Amino acid sequence: NSFTLTKGTAMTTVTPTNSGGTVTSYSVSPSLPTGLSLDTSTGAISGTPTAVTSSATYTVTATNTGGSTTADVTIVVNDVAPSSLTYSPNSFTLTKGTAMTTVTPTISGGPVTSWSVSPSLPSGLSLDSSTGAISGTPSAVTSSATYTVTATNTGGSTTADVTIVVKDVAPSSLTYSPNSFTLTKGTAMTTVTPTASGGAITTWAVSPSLPSGLSLDSSTGAISGTPTAVTSSATYTVTASNTGGRTTADVTIVVNDVAPSSLTY
Repeated sequence: NSFTLTKGTAMTTVTPTNSGGTVTSYSVSPSLPTGLSLDTSTGAISGTPTAVTSSATYTVTATNTGGSTTADVTIVVNDVAPSSLTYSPNSFTLTKGTAMTTVTPTISGGPVTSWSVSPSLPSGLSLDSSTGAISGTPSAVTSSATYTVTATNTGGSTTADVTIVVKDVAPSSLTYSPNSFTLTKGTAMTTVTPTASGGAITTWAVSPSLPSGLSLDSSTGAISGTPTAVTSSATYTVTASNTGGRTTADVTIVVNDVAPSSLTY
């Protein structure tokens, strides 16, 4: 006496049993959901529901000249469940501070009444509660992760996975001033710290290795130290990197020996 039906799908006809005298007429109150009917001769309920309805109780009355009796039936009509949820593309490599191109999913089945995503999208991105579209401007660097979007209606739900990584803005315009150094063995050089634009630099590297005694600061990119060996002039390429990319700057260094002094015969 309880029926969970799906819009557009025929229900299995159900016919009541009855004791006592022969029933001459059947009626129901309130009216059955659209598409369903009560056979007034047999009391059978059948049909194909054409609209979503919330759960309700319907009272069927069986009558003859001697009187009447009733039975309650509960009916809910759910929508066709959503299906085949797809985002195209479903993988996104984004840049912090740059708006992504809005992506709207395609879906079949019944209309979606609610959208959700787990875990929460990267900061600055959002899921449209009406269309399931993903959009926004990411405001923080995030490593690659998978996000599950769920589309739901009264008939059920379906899901789709999207993969998102947010990279930093690549470093740019790396500059040392000066960028050419004539040093003396055993004498500390003046520390030189570079300037750069773009995103925050996470790693520094130099190739080839700096002259013995000099070093590249792994946090700031500064070059400093006291050279301990004479080296001829050479060019050294410093690379500044983050998740978004890299930039380089060249510096030229020569290390001369200590000049002769106090020559005496």
